[in-house]
Amino acid sequence: MDNNGSRDSAKDFNDIKIQQCIPVKTELIRPNDSIVKTAEKYVKPQLTNGDIVVCSEKAVAFSQGRVVAEDEVRVGLLAKILSRFVVNSPYGIGMRDPRTMQVAIEMAGKPRIILAALAGGLGKLVGRSGDFYRVAGMEVSMIDGVVEHRFKELRRYIIPPPDKPDLAALKISKALNGTPVVIMDVNDLGGSMVVGKSHDNLPVTEIENFMRYDNPLGQGTQQTPMGILR
Repeated sequence: MDNNGSRDSAKDFNDIKIQQCIPVKTELIRPNDSIVKTAEKYVKPQLTNGDIVVCSEKAVAFSQGRVVAEDEVRVGLLAKILSRFVVNSPYGIGMRDPRTMQVAIEMAGKPRIILAALAGGLGKLVGRSGDFYRVAGMEVSMIDGVVEHRFKELRRYIIPPPDKPDLAALKISKALNGTPVVIMDVNDLGGSMVVGKSHDNLPVTEIENFMRYDNPLGQGTQQTPMGILR
């Protein structure tokens, strides 16, 4: 048991060898839609024994209402200043967008972000990267800034990471009769990280390695925020 609730660790996952990830097409997930009901409706009918369900952390965050409409962000002076010093990244504009920096400040607090910015600047002087996020924290590093591929009928959002992802995975798992569930942050540049899991002893490294090179999940017009590892 952990702070998020009881999780089943009895099942043996040592013999699992992932062969494929089957994307599951769903309806468009909007803020505060039930991710549990979505999984029950679209994923559950396709499950077989031994499957593991993988769910995009963006979809979970959306379902929790953890989104900030870009036109509602009130950018402060600190966010404007700090965003100017963020280097270009292949992952997107990220914290170079003052709105995303403002959301980070509101999440982590001004003192921590200022300290992170100082650490990041000192790190650059010695040729080291990533110190800003190491100090600011994993949640800040997982914030998704505004992107261009959202559905046109939706407002454009900045998306913080999901709240209590282990608990969210557990709730989905229970709705799927105990099928193990992982919530993942995966990008198109080789980044792959399990941020929440329903079972403590899932083969996290194997799942991350597999999804790093075979990620069929899509948050845009693909409408495949979930998949089945088989």
